[in-house]
Amino acid sequence: MISWDLATKVAKGVISSFPREDETRLLVSSKEMSEFASGVLPSVEKASGIEISDEAIEVRFASRSEWVENNTKSMQKLLDPILKNATDSIPEILSSIYSSAGAVQFGLLFGWMSRRVLGQYDAAMFTNADVAGAPVFVVGSNVYEIESRNNYAPGSFGKWVLLHEITHKLQFEGIDWMASYYRSLISDLVASSKISPSDIFEAIVTIIEELRAGRNPIDEAGIAALFLGKNQRQSLKKITSLMTILEGHADFVMSRVAKGTIDSAEEFEAMVYERRQGGSPVFKLVSRLYGFDAKVRQYANGRKFLEELASRKSDDFVRSIFTSPDTLPTVEEISDVETYLSRVGA
Repeated sequence: MISWDLATKVAKGVISSFPREDETRLLVSSKEMSEFASGVLPSVEKASGIEISDEAIEVRFASRSEWVENNTKSMQKLLDPILKNATDSIPEILSSIYSSAGAVQFGLLFGWMSRRVLGQYDAAMFTNADVAGAPVFVVGSNVYEIESRNNYAPGSFGKWVLLHEITHKLQFEGIDWMASYYRSLISDLVASSKISPSDIFEAIVTIIEELRAGRNPIDEAGIAALFLGKNQRQSLKKITSLMTILEGHADFVMSRVAKGTIDSAEEFEAMVYERRQGGSPVFKLVSRLYGFDAKVRQYANGRKFLEELASRKSDDFVRSIFTSPDTLPTVEEISDVETYLSRVGA
């Protein structure tokens, strides 16, 4: 098991090396952006074809420390069942060492990520809490830094980011099966997760086979994917296809709403694309090891699939992919629209 309290302390230690955050400004922005989000909600509902019962949306311009605290709790709920299975047979003294070492690793990772993340809605998805009315999070200081660095009008880039996160809120609260389906995929992955010595040997074999075939063995989801068995890989493929569509759809909807709502939207989109692709060699290495680059591909691949569907059919047809889990594209179909259209009879 991981000492999550220690992980949080380590992450906050990393955060303490960043420029000081303005708590008063974060509170003011939370109020202003909540008003903006509530006002733009009908436009996002119209563009997405998804409606929710909320008339007002709570936006929380969070500090980096608050983001760390929320995500630590989420990861604890996700990983503790897996880690319990993996460490049951490990001697107590080694378990204690692993607990501290894992905490330091996660703490450093979360601290590093806290200066990269812009917005987030999905932290609540790892819990069994009712998602209705859940707030939308924006890591305010990261948004402020980008606005200042690029001489954007204060608040403009934050509003643009919110359109993406509001779309995620509609996906999980307005599609009646989405939250439960997402949790079921996570549960399937967790339930079958148990790392044993044979899994480590199998991971080594996988690395060799993938390299011989000319493929990157950690392209799928980072280094963690190496330890997945066949059943787990099937679960991971379903999660990957779902998240690719959700992220692509959020960008798809955001681009349509932003055209009539946000000045400089095209400039923001180009800057974020460059930000996702760029970074130092160390940043790129960490991204590959932990699967963050796979997350970046989800935005691009999902958006490309949906834009092609809209071009061949219509924006209304894009909404039909959320009819049920069966109408979602598979990982393979996301790169082959024609196969998807044939399967759904369109």
